[in-house]
Amino acid sequence: MLTMKYVHFNGLKFTRDDKNGYYLNSTKRKRLHRYVWEYYNGRIPEGCHIHHLDHDKSNNDITNLQLMKHGEHATLHGLERAKLQRKEIIRNLNENARPAAIEWHKSDEGRKWHKKHYESTKEKLHQIKKFECEDCGEEFEAQDTGVNRFCSNKCKSKWRRKSGLDDVIRECVYCGEEFKVNKYRKTKTCSRSCANRQRTKERKDKINKVS
Repeated sequence: MLTMKYVHFNGLKFTRDDKNGYYLNSTKRKRLHRYVWEYYNGRIPEGCHIHHLDHDKSNNDITNLQLMKHGEHATLHGLERAKLQRKEIIRNLNENARPAAIEWHKSDEGRKWHKKHYESTKEKLHQIKKFECEDCGEEFEAQDTGVNRFCSNKCKSKWRRKSGLDDVIRECVYCGEEFKVNKYRKTKTCSRSCANRQRTKERKDKINKVS
């Protein structure tokens, strides 16, 4: 599989380091996977790493990135690399690393590790803390996950709309002017005026087709 040397995200250029496989923006001195995660979720909590779920450093889609505490991240990679030599992991990443990790997690050894890990961290995992919602400002209680920014999905969605994170540029189907709109909206025109004119045009076109 051919890996791209350069990747562009949010107007920034990231270059692949042939030695470690990570993409880096030389201006911000930040790796792409960390930048992408912060773009969607905010600042990475201290002591945490961003893990590639499929172990592919070129796959920096937000759905492939997971926040993990440093110790957990190091332990995970250590266990997987104990099964295979480092060269095999790099060369056969998609064929060997992920299946081997899945099988290990299903094994007796893997289950024992998970149980021991849970027993040693369950108090911290289920610890309830107070936070202030970044959208409405209301105080709320929740388990501390390191990314407790909003009191509800409603506030999170509202904050994203206000911040413009999901905005895209479209071309008005009536006048041809470019306009900004949330990518999840079906809006096709730049204004109410153009929307009305477009509906009138579509009605006329429909009548002409019938006649």
